[in-house]
Amino acid sequence: MKKKITITEIAKLAEVSPATVSLVLNGRPGVGPEAREKVLRIARTNNYKGVTSSRLNRKHKTILFVNVVKHGQILNKNHKEFIADYIDGALNEAERNGYSLEVTAFDSFEPDSLIEHINSSFARGAVILATELKEEDIEHFLKAHIPVVFIDILYPYMPYDFVDMNNDSSVFNLMSHMHRMGHTEAGIVTGTYVTSNFEHRMHSFEKSMQILGMNFTKEHTYSVDSTYEKSYQDMCAILDKKPKLPSALFCVNDIIALGCMKALREHGYKIPDDISVVGFDNLTMSSMAEPPLTTVKVSKKRISMTAVKILLQRIKEGSKMPYEKVMIGGEVVERESVKQLNSGNEWGNHE
Repeated sequence: MKKKITITEIAKLAEVSPATVSLVLNGRPGVGPEAREKVLRIARTNNYKGVTSSRLNRKHKTILFVNVVKHGQILNKNHKEFIADYIDGALNEAERNGYSLEVTAFDSFEPDSLIEHINSSFARGAVILATELKEEDIEHFLKAHIPVVFIDILYPYMPYDFVDMNNDSSVFNLMSHMHRMGHTEAGIVTGTYVTSNFEHRMHSFEKSMQILGMNFTKEHTYSVDSTYEKSYQDMCAILDKKPKLPSALFCVNDIIALGCMKALREHGYKIPDDISVVGFDNLTMSSMAEPPLTTVKVSKKRISMTAVKILLQRIKEGSKMPYEKVMIGGEVVERESVKQLNSGNEWGNHE
């Protein structure tokens, strides 16, 4: 299926700003005739959804889906599948309720430009994929004139709706699986750029280890870059020092796990015979790894569908509706990257 062009891509082709493209596609004034015609020509040529007379109608029912990249450590080429699942879920739920979905991406976090884009559209509300944003970044959205719901992060004290994965239960289920497989110790590999979810998973890992009675020392905490190639390089540098490794490593996402597995193999470790490795996200490439990676699957589509449902309710009720913080549980996908050491101990699969 041909990839749908985004507002950002139209802007680059037309050599104008995303805000200008948004003004044109929404039939707003403030754009010269030459630039307007160029934007519309590019949009039509690339079959941009919504370039019709109804798109110029202020009453057109549209929701924005905005992918905000701040540093590219998580939202990059390695996570195209991750992002696509979020978009698919939002699109399905929007269309089911008679709304169209306008998808755009910001390759850097420029709050003024981002808020201008949101406010210059005629959308009723926006879903923000905010994986890389910190709590202080969220404060900029107070200037938005339409309701917004954030996904893939959760800041409990902010006056917004959030939908995120339940890191606590997901990590506990994963470590319970390790415990059942007979592992009494484990280390953690996190990213040098600590996102909200990474931070939650680090805390969840330590708490799970405590509950399960597994051994964990700070010496078994390792930090690597969040991209595949650099996580591999960083783990190689760690292994060059010949550290004493635990019997298992929990990596805070699949990309880091895959990079670390490559480094471990090149340094003579057999997975899972010498060391077990687990990840988080269940990316398609994880099932094709050598060996296939045990990981956690959280439905990205369910997260974004839930976000759209909350957004539509927020559009109807406004500030009368209490802010919602929703967490979606995950399930362990058992593969061959974990070695069975003994019969282990039984723990239930908690959500």
